Amino acid sequence: MSYINKSFKKLKDDLLSKGIYDVIKWIFISLILLLPSRWIPLFKELIYYKISLSIYWLSILIIILIGFTILVTNYVFRQKIQAVVRDNFTDDLTGLKNHKALAEYLNQKILESKKNNAALSLILLDIDDFKRVNTEAGYNIADQLLKKIGELLGNDKRATDETFRYFQRGDEFLVVTTETSLSQAIQAAERKRILIYKSLFSVDGDNFKLTVSCGVTELKKEDDYNSFTNRVIMALNEAKKIPKKNNTKSIL
Repeated sequence: MSYINKSFKKLKDDLLSKGIYDVIKWIFISLILLLPSRWIPLFKELIYYKISLSIYWLSILIIILIGFTILVTNYVFRQKIQAVVRDNFTDDLTGLKNHKALAEYLNQKILESKKNNAALSLILLDIDDFKRVNTEAGYNIADQLLKKIGELLGNDKRATDETFRYFQRGDEFLVVTTETSLSQAIQAAERKRILIYKSLFSVDGDNFKLTVSCGVTELKKEDDYNSFTNRVIMALNEAKKIPKKNNTKSIL
């Protein structure tokens, strides 16, 4: 996070410097526009007779200009921050949130669930025999398949769910299901597993059938981030032990 904080600080300093520069620039331009009025009748008539711009109104205009510049600068600054956060917390390949985003999100959800005494469950999905796909089809095809799986999982979720790519170069996906008991999470995992099993993934004219194994667990009172995620990994490992895989296992 120190890298992000440094980036934010540099961005803020740059934008504020630009904002102050713009304010001074416009004040200077406004004053310059008044000077030619002594020699150019057109400016004199426009400024003093038609507009009747007094020092008082000029001051008001400058204050409005400063306020507007500050508002625009703050808006641009917020947009830049959001873009930096989005880029840093988004997996480039799948478009899902990445492992960094997961750590922040899940820690917050653990706190909220314990505070509100609400259920919280995890679903960890792993594509079966994906190393073979990498070897036989090549890494470029494998990446496209990962992207399609990510899109499918990203679209197949409730409002209370959030889907992440678990590791940057891995083929695991983790779903955080808030207000969801273990039995409900198992049903959700099975729905996702069957959806992938029944889907046909096309890449460069070739069709691929894929399956996933799923591990599911529910939050315990004594859990923290590590114990919670370690248990869902254990559940996934149990599912991967089943011949032909393509199944769901849970551990409470």
